[in-house]
Amino acid sequence: MIPRAIGRMDVYMKITKEGDDLVLRIPLSQKSYDACGDYSFDTANLIGVIAGNECSISQLIDLGYKGDQQEGGAIINFDGDPEGLKKVCKELDIDIWEHPICTYPGCKRVLRGCMGYGDNGVQCTNHEHD
Repeated sequence: MIPRAIGRMDVYMKITKEGDDLVLRIPLSQKSYDACGDYSFDTANLIGVIAGNECSISQLIDLGYKGDQQEGGAIINFDGDPEGLKKVCKELDIDIWEHPICTYPGCKRVLRGCMGYGDNGVQCTNHEHD
């Protein structure tokens, strides 16, 4: 049976106080379970995300039961600093997902999921008939 804790950062994260510091301990890996609920392998628990001007270390939600993974909530924001994020992710051996940006003139939306292709490249679905 798949444990209820899958995808719940509050179960894995340990929050403590050390002196005047708040300390968050987050495992770098999590267990992945197949569709039958059997343990398959360990997979990443965190990912670096670059989405336009938004840069973060985010939770990785493992959907091993259907052979997929998805981006979870941001845990640490890097305030539009992709180079700083890349440096930290390299030091911590965390993969980076970089989302494409809509190429439709004047749009610049971050593309997560469904997108189309136009004369200039990838576009959000708002422009697929333009």
